[in-house]
Amino acid sequence: MKDRLIRTLGITSIVVVLVACGGDGRTLAPASPEQTESVAIAPAVDAIDDAESFDIRGTWTEGGDLDPRHTCLGDGTSPPFEIIAAPEQTVSIAVLLYAVDAPGDVLWAMANLAGNTVAVGEGATPPNVIVATNSDGALGYRAPCPSAGERRQYLLTVFALDGVVDSAAVTSADGVVDTEALLTAIEMQTFDLAESTFYAQGPQQ
Repeated sequence: MKDRLIRTLGITSIVVVLVACGGDGRTLAPASPEQTESVAIAPAVDAIDDAESFDIRGTWTEGGDLDPRHTCLGDGTSPPFEIIAAPEQTVSIAVLLYAVDAPGDVLWAMANLAGNTVAVGEGATPPNVIVATNSDGALGYRAPCPSAGERRQYLLTVFALDGVVDSAAVTSADGVVDTEALLTAIEMQTFDLAESTFYAQGPQQ
């Protein structure tokens, strides 16, 4: 696990460098009524099975293809996923999605999910989190969109943090989140992580 943590945080550092001159981000607007159930929270009385490892469980098969509806071929909604057995000492959770062959191509980055979050719903943005703009300059999730005939690999990482990201430290006076600063803050506070890879298929030629 330690080697995986070092490797992934090293990649995160590359992402930080590559987005330094990229788009900005914005703090999340208050959740609309339909978003009030965008995350599931583990009851405080529940005990985590010690036999389970920190993991991500999505609607895709590990290393398989993402449902096209979560890509630009569909409606482009973010995929749902479960967070399995986050460490007990997790204070908050962060999420990062990028293309494996282009770490600077950030599709999704957010922080300050509650430490006992166990699921994020389809197309949902959890309330009270910090959300960065993606590499296209839009807020939140950007649907994978490989070129025609291309099958591209993506890495979804969930980070267990020992604290919460200070929104003031990564947000300018005009409410814009500095994506580089957010990723750096995530890296500095991460003590464990879980990863999942999937592929997205471009339109047939």
